[in-house]
Amino acid sequence: MQNAMNISRPRNGVRAVATLALTIALILTSPALAAATPEHEDLRDRIEALIGQHLGETTPGAMVAVVDAEGSVVTETRGWSDPVAEVPLTPETRTPVASVSKVVTALTALQLHHAGILDLDSDIRDSLPLDDRRGSAADGPVTGRHLLTHHSGLAEPLLLHPAPDADDGGTLLSALTDNPPRLEYPSGAGLHYSPLQGYALLGAAIEEATNGTFDAAVREWVFDPVGAESADFTAPSPQDGDVQMSTLGDDGWSHTDWIEVAERPAAALTWSTQDAAALLHSMVSGEGLAQEVIAEATAPAIRPAHGGGGHTQVFFESHRADLPVLEHAGAGGLAWLALIPEAEIGVFAAVTTEDPAAAEFTDAVLDEVAQWAVDTGRAIQTPQPAEGMPAIVPEWAADVDPVVPVGTFQEQLFAGRGPEALLRSVTGQFTVRADGDDLVIGDRLLRATATPGRWCDERGCLAGVRTDDGAVLLLRSDGGMLQQTLREAPWWADMRFVIASVIGTLLLAGFAIGGAMRAWSNRRNDRTAPTAVARRVALAWSAVSLALIGSTLAFIAAPMTADAAAHLDGNGLVVWLLRTGTAVQLALGALWFVMMILRWPKLRPLRRALVVPTAVIGIAMSIVLASWALPGT
Repeated sequence: MQNAMNISRPRNGVRAVATLALTIALILTSPALAAATPEHEDLRDRIEALIGQHLGETTPGAMVAVVDAEGSVVTETRGWSDPVAEVPLTPETRTPVASVSKVVTALTALQLHHAGILDLDSDIRDSLPLDDRRGSAADGPVTGRHLLTHHSGLAEPLLLHPAPDADDGGTLLSALTDNPPRLEYPSGAGLHYSPLQGYALLGAAIEEATNGTFDAAVREWVFDPVGAESADFTAPSPQDGDVQMSTLGDDGWSHTDWIEVAERPAAALTWSTQDAAALLHSMVSGEGLAQEVIAEATAPAIRPAHGGGGHTQVFFESHRADLPVLEHAGAGGLAWLALIPEAEIGVFAAVTTEDPAAAEFTDAVLDEVAQWAVDTGRAIQTPQPAEGMPAIVPEWAADVDPVVPVGTFQEQLFAGRGPEALLRSVTGQFTVRADGDDLVIGDRLLRATATPGRWCDERGCLAGVRTDDGAVLLLRSDGGMLQQTLREAPWWADMRFVIASVIGTLLLAGFAIGGAMRAWSNRRNDRTAPTAVARRVALAWSAVSLALIGSTLAFIAAPMTADAAAHLDGNGLVVWLLRTGTAVQLALGALWFVMMILRWPKLRPLRRALVVPTAVIGIAMSIVLASWALPGT
């Protein structure tokens, strides 16, 4: 028996090896894998070519993950996570992804909604702090659906808010209570991207619904179910092994600070390429997240009247390589998360720098993956119609009527309070005029379409709608997220009026200084100086006006620098100093006008002729400065 056993074992072992070899051979020669492997290699080659163009040139590190329902298609992490210390970038290296954070926050909210814990259809004004500045005609409910799709009507501020107070537990709700977001526009009327506050409100709603922290809810309802083990919203600065963001200067790469974001649910996510791949795989395979959540995340919930890309409550709609794509960018495209639903593909791409040129890489990755999906037959091209797609109007959207949008329009860019009003005048204003049934914007002629209130050309489409409060909105499909919804600009905010007033003030200041120097020279040489209205008052008026213009520009630019940002507040000392300066400017202008009236009979004809345009320019500049400074604007 012993000998028999000794003889049989080698025979069984040979048989087992033979069986294993045959199995492997069958697998390797199966049509599915034989077709898939070259496809994967082809995509990997395409991605590596893009990495080769950018690595070391626009970014020190690049990371890409492409997944399908079966798992990983391509995972590439190349270069440095820290180019100064020469720390390699790996699939496990965590990196900040800015507004890609909103995807995770939205998925958490949807998970809680379908679990019956958070009601996304209830009015958030009943439970969350909001400063509702809308008139009665636009005073409608604001729900979680509005927040998820950027249709809430919030006036997003450029002026920063303080971080949550640790003495109050450091909750999102405490921070928002101290600095309530401002509702300024009708909810559901137009897509106005909310970089920070809209998703901060969602985070606070999640805290209220779960009676816990936002971070704990995200971990329980998204990260753990999908297997994103290292992802979190908690790190305000790099931890050991995390990406050290860098910028390229004359002396090579140098470190830049992570931006601290008080509104963490909107922009504070830190995760690895593996974490991103795990989330994407869950969404394309249907594993981990509730099926209802995946369905809502991948189906457009609302699409504007212009017929361009809408929003799914998680992603924005777009087209790449003539394929419908769902995507969300972070930091202006330095990180991207995207789905190609028809091909059942998920894509993550990011760089380890904040230099804008590096965004060309991530954008090119998405284009290349979409083209690869077409080339391999995973998806069939369905170009976006030249006259736009059908609008999608959910129950919670505002009632709007089509209208011909003729006039001057400006972006709903940031809030309109204080110096931020200047941004609305000098950026993104468009003047629209009618040409028969068509519309003209600059050199563009947009033809009327069969859809009422929609006009298109080769660059895209626009639509005009009137809201319940009578406001006319210009909706554009060819603009970025902040440029999709524009409102009629009041005459005092018209860019032409503002720029003319500023230039006029510069000229008047030059004349005032020149006149004062000439009068001083005349007195010094015992010559009689011509009678003037009020040289000293004119000088002071001009000086204060110039100082306010310069201070306003500096104030707007200050949040772009990390050191200055912490000292700015929407109702802080700097804002009130500018308002006080504006009051002084108005008082000096009034004094000058009084003195002009008193001295008018003594003025020579030439000076009388100069005083009139001076008065007009002075009034115009005072109106502009007052519009910037008023607390309610």
